[in-house]
Amino acid sequence: MVTQTRMSPFTALFLAFGFIAVAAIGAGTTITLYGMNVVDSKANGVLSLVENAIGGLPEVIDSLPPALSDLLNDRRAPEYAPSLATQVAFADDPASGVLIPSLQITNKGTEVVSMLGIRVTLLNKQGAPLHEWNELAAAPISIEDLRGPLLPGNTRYIVLPCRRNLTKDAKDQLQGAVEITEIRVWEPEAQAGAPIAAAP
Repeated sequence: MVTQTRMSPFTALFLAFGFIAVAAIGAGTTITLYGMNVVDSKANGVLSLVENAIGGLPEVIDSLPPALSDLLNDRRAPEYAPSLATQVAFADDPASGVLIPSLQITNKGTEVVSMLGIRVTLLNKQGAPLHEWNELAAAPISIEDLRGPLLPGNTRYIVLPCRRNLTKDAKDQLQGAVEITEIRVWEPEAQAGAPIAAAP
């Protein structure tokens, strides 16, 4: 006589959870593989679109109106920095009693500066920094807050934001340090590749 043992409820529950776990892992793996396949196909499509856009960029630039395409004819020129003379000044404001800092930039060279990034740091008598300003001193176009290009021989004055703790009593204790962070010069198509003539 064969004795049959009945499966306990705990064993059945354990096996059921095991089957569910195996099924969930299988479904998750399938969904993950499908998602990776979709992402891969989309990524290939995006890369192809970017490659086509970059490849057609010269034609797009050539088709722009002269007023717009002319703005793109510039290049980074850190070697032109010695042709720019900078100076920081402080003026008394009688109405508020505080000092108004300003930056003066003179283009002593022969090139048109199409973009000029400037960092001005205010130092005390011991050389410790107190304040700093970041200014876009020149831009390809002159509109709204953009100051436009800086032409050869021209001087540009920029009034920096005031600080309430800059009183006129401390005027003799302050000095300004100027750092050129970005400089680009306009390069007409006819002069492309020609060396930049810096001021002697």
